[in-house]
Amino acid sequence: MRFLFETPLIASVQASEGSAVDDPATLLSLAKASLDQGVKVLRLQGVENIAKIKSETETPVIGLIKRTYSDSEVYITSTVSEVEQLVGLGCEIVALDGTSRRRPGGEPLVGLIERIHQTGALAMADCDCLESARYALSAGADIVGTTLAGYTDARLATDGPDLDLLRELTALGAPVIAEGRYSERWQVESALRIGAAAVVVGGALNDPVKQTRALMPAMPPQGKVGAVDIGGTWLRFGLFSPDFQLLEVERTPNPPTRTERLAWIRDLAAKHGVTRLGIGTGGIIDPRTGICWTAKEYLMPDQIGIEFSEKTLGLPTFAHGDGHATAWGHACLPQFAGRRVATLALGTGVGCGFVENGRIWSGRKGEYPRINDLPASGGKSYEDLLGGINLTIEPTGQQKADAVQALEGALFAIRNLYFPDDLVVGGSVGLSEWMRPHLERLDAIPSPYSQDAGLFGAAALAFYPPSR
Repeated sequence: MRFLFETPLIASVQASEGSAVDDPATLLSLAKASLDQGVKVLRLQGVENIAKIKSETETPVIGLIKRTYSDSEVYITSTVSEVEQLVGLGCEIVALDGTSRRRPGGEPLVGLIERIHQTGALAMADCDCLESARYALSAGADIVGTTLAGYTDARLATDGPDLDLLRELTALGAPVIAEGRYSERWQVESALRIGAAAVVVGGALNDPVKQTRALMPAMPPQGKVGAVDIGGTWLRFGLFSPDFQLLEVERTPNPPTRTERLAWIRDLAAKHGVTRLGIGTGGIIDPRTGICWTAKEYLMPDQIGIEFSEKTLGLPTFAHGDGHATAWGHACLPQFAGRRVATLALGTGVGCGFVENGRIWSGRKGEYPRINDLPASGGKSYEDLLGGINLTIEPTGQQKADAVQALEGALFAIRNLYFPDDLVVGGSVGLSEWMRPHLERLDAIPSPYSQDAGLFGAAALAFYPPSR
């Protein structure tokens, strides 16, 4: 196994099925390109490909055969027949599905690993979770990998490699090979620091189908788009044309129950015949599920647990917290695209969002920068001093002075936490007649969307779905 540690980057030289590069001679050229740069081990799939590349390079190979069977979900080196083919080709390591799922014909994993060991080869178990790794090691696997993390029902797919699973597997004491959605150098180096023996990179190196798919920009929607801005006071619906123009707006006082909110949105979507929905709302939304998992009851009653999804609204739906949505809407404008953009939304409450490199900065479950809850002067929070619910419709002179001072503090905090290129302020309070004159003095940009920033932000989620 010493060869694994010589150069810890393993090149997976495989092609998407039906791809123009799915050819042994072409894959050989790709493999040689990686070998020329110092790679010492290859992960290869398919008898013809392995035979061609191994005979011409004599490089250690992690071999596997992908084959589908009608009686099993397992498709990576599923049976002893594939094992025999791989060891016959001289593969130093045989990779096989290491999960506890039923294999074709009910063949036990332990039997396949025993056969691999009889030939002097090593067994690498491709796993999807900690339990699978334990199961594979108990069956005799020499190496476990994170290959299947996020590709079965055992674990949600992460945006990028599943480094937390890697941490769990390295604690088992067996050699671990990190694999799955590695595309940047920092990810590879992080995996090695966690304790991976090596890291497999495939699509980012050798699969133009995956590379093209990853870089292909989202196509604009066909037909009209509905945007929903749910604040502490108003529930607003904006109808957008396919070229991102706001056509009309309807609003209603924010209903007290989630059932009423969802019904109003469904009715407006049906009325206008929209093809997809973007939603920006108070509370924290998990963008993977569209479920609000926490919210402030005094601002958004009966919000926790509401689900914004195709299941509840009948249309493809893209939902995020309102601070994130508003920041994303600004980041999609020509003057801000490609820049580090922070947005401070001062409406009924206070929201904040930050976008860098075309990505919304958020926690794993959609958490936003909690500028609103930071302490300001007098023991109050920024939301206490800047939120419209506390300022009321006609704030006193002292409330205005305190709010301006709080704005200075909030902008200072954002600049020193996120170092934005641009800092945009929006919302009914932020763009009020008495607050707006202070924005230029504080080097903040009034939202180009004016009072409709929340709607444009929600629409941008649907027009240009952000990476998660």
